[in-house]
Amino acid sequence: MARYALWVLVFGAALVAAIRFGVVMPGVWWLVFWVNLAVAGVYYFIRFVGFVRHRLLWPVLRRLVVTYLFISLIPILLILSLVAMGALVINGQFAAFLVEQRLRSRVDNLAQLNRLVLHEVRRATDKNPEAQFERVEKFFATELKADQESYPGLEVTLRLGAEAWAFRLNGQPLTQPVPMPAWLKPEEFAGFAVDGDSLCLRAVEQGETPLGVLTMILSQPLTPDILDQAGRGIGPVGVYLLAVENPRGPGRDLSVSSKTAELPPPMNFLDQTVSGRSAINFTLWSPTSDAPQERPVRVLATARLLSLNRQLLARIGELSSIYITGFKALALVFLLLGAFGLVIGWRLTRSITATVDRLNVATERVKSGDFSYRTNIRPHDQLSSLGQAFDGMTASVERLLHAAEEKSHLESELEIAREVQKALFPGSFPEVPGLRVFGVCKPARSVSGDYFDFQRLQGERLALVLGDVSGKGISAALLMAAIQASLRAQFYDGHVGPSLLSAEAVSTAEIVERLNRQLLDSTTAEKYATFFYAIYDPRTRTLTYTNAGHLAPALFRGRQIFRLDAGGTVVGLFRGIKYEQGKIQLEPGDVLVAFTDGLTEPENSFGEEMGEERLFGAARRALTLAPELIAQEIYREVDDWTGSPELQDDQTMIIAQAVAG
Repeated sequence: MARYALWVLVFGAALVAAIRFGVVMPGVWWLVFWVNLAVAGVYYFIRFVGFVRHRLLWPVLRRLVVTYLFISLIPILLILSLVAMGALVINGQFAAFLVEQRLRSRVDNLAQLNRLVLHEVRRATDKNPEAQFERVEKFFATELKADQESYPGLEVTLRLGAEAWAFRLNGQPLTQPVPMPAWLKPEEFAGFAVDGDSLCLRAVEQGETPLGVLTMILSQPLTPDILDQAGRGIGPVGVYLLAVENPRGPGRDLSVSSKTAELPPPMNFLDQTVSGRSAINFTLWSPTSDAPQERPVRVLATARLLSLNRQLLARIGELSSIYITGFKALALVFLLLGAFGLVIGWRLTRSITATVDRLNVATERVKSGDFSYRTNIRPHDQLSSLGQAFDGMTASVERLLHAAEEKSHLESELEIAREVQKALFPGSFPEVPGLRVFGVCKPARSVSGDYFDFQRLQGERLALVLGDVSGKGISAALLMAAIQASLRAQFYDGHVGPSLLSAEAVSTAEIVERLNRQLLDSTTAEKYATFFYAIYDPRTRTLTYTNAGHLAPALFRGRQIFRLDAGGTVVGLFRGIKYEQGKIQLEPGDVLVAFTDGLTEPENSFGEEMGEERLFGAARRALTLAPELIAQEIYREVDDWTGSPELQDDQTMIIAQAVAG
């Protein structure tokens, strides 16, 4: 995955480099890049989450802290963040609303002033337009002289028929009267206007006079001084209009900002700066336009949060104290509840982590081998009851440990017995003319009840021995050792000179009969063994044998199989039994396979036994190989049949292969 992610990044870098050099890349390539990058990102995100869970969140205390954060603290922080964001947005918009209202109030004042002046003009009896214009100009100069600061830059345009008169509030004449748009009907107008390259507040009033219809236009440019007055007590104010259509020239952006308005000093750290935006529709004052056109103008206001709230509460008056007191009381209740929840959470957390810590210490002590350690936790709840259960478990483990130690001593003794028994089996295989032999025993337990042996006799003769003691384990192994000792004792009497070792007249049947009598005299009635004893004479290439209840060995000669079953019943069970003796001539290429029932009775997963036919089939496939390889092929077949390396019974066999020579 790391190589995959690296190649994805290399691919993305190649796309960026190609674009830098002006090569147009197909959109599908970018799609392939983003899809593969998303796959790598999801993979590493999952890996990161796993790292956090298994490394950083391993201690229970950290997990509980994270749980509390996600359950309690993070939702509270999200709510507080939402409230704070809402307060910033709402108060910012409230500041913009206040500025807009103040500007609209100024427009309303201009409209009221228009009506007042027009009312006075209607009562006058001027004889010509010039006298009427002078009367109006004089009225503005005298009546509004003290209010010039409230109407900075106020311009007055008077129209009576074809005559026009324009002047400022301070009496300064204007050379360019405000034009009359074609869409302006005989009705009043009060609002915001875009006239040429300036933004202004404008009020138009039309009324009948003795000299005709008089049109009075009050126009106040939107200057920084006006914005200072609109932002007084709030903060800086700005008005912006983008790409205005100017009939007198090319369109350009218009903007006006306050000059001296400043933010009030903060009352505390909560008194943060807020910004709000509003939109006012300004009418395009075009004399050639047949219909009025409006353009939205952005109003930006900056203020202090608590200062705005103080102004808002000031409008409520005496009722504001009720809201403030209620808010403080509610905040105090929330604070007390939060403190109570914090104490309860801390106590619960300590009760959990203390139990877990003690269990962790106990686990470490047990890991180091100290099973006598006890947590001594009193079971107050479900978690603390684990401590009592842990103490019971360690007590049980301590008892089991003592039992395991005793078992270990027993196994060590069994190992000694296994080594002793291993020494009883032949350490090497004798070499005789015309015959190659091999024997192997695989015990199902530490020691085996099977027995095989090769004994050299006089005249280069060789005795082949295979036995299977009833039962398993120690008792069977002891009986097997007794059989070996009894058998070897028959060929050694402790005296120098002729002995049974050199007595060729002793038959295999007689040897088995003697073994039967010795086992009956030295073992209990329920102990017995199957036994196969054979003597090979290289001079005559004959094999003399006696089979005492053992599975008949198989002699393979070409495609034929001869079973060596001459003999009698098992040894060590009945007294006075006579055994028979059989002979067979060995030819070069013959292979004798003698085996115990541990090779024919193993079962597969369906409960079916291996059987002699499958064993003989495995042996037939390897007849031309060496004896040890024949044994390997048979064991492999048995393992394949059972499908398990665990032995169900002792498995022992002898392989004898006749060769020329």
